[in-house]
Amino acid sequence: MTSCRSSGLLTASGQIFTGKCKLVSIHVNNDSGSACQIKVFDGTNNTGKELARISLDGVGVQNIEFDMHSVLCSEGLYYEETTGNANVFIHFA
Repeated sequence: MTSCRSSGLLTASGQIFTGKCKLVSIHVNNDSGSACQIKVFDGTNNTGKELARISLDGVGVQNIEFDMHSVLCSEGLYYEETTGNANVFIHFA
């Protein structure tokens, strides 16, 4: 059985993990009533390789899971909350 770690609840941009890892999935909840956009990078800041970009329009409560199929990251994981106020969980191994 394969397991993974969780970032826990993310509400602001920041470093999730430093070093080699696998990005398993991204869970996003938007219940703010306004649009939001988040980005995830392979790196220690938002200048690394962009791995995912998720935008939600803010109409009603929105919950999504984005399966990243264990994408290999060589530098680490950095989360950026570009706009809005999303509730995000990043799972990695």
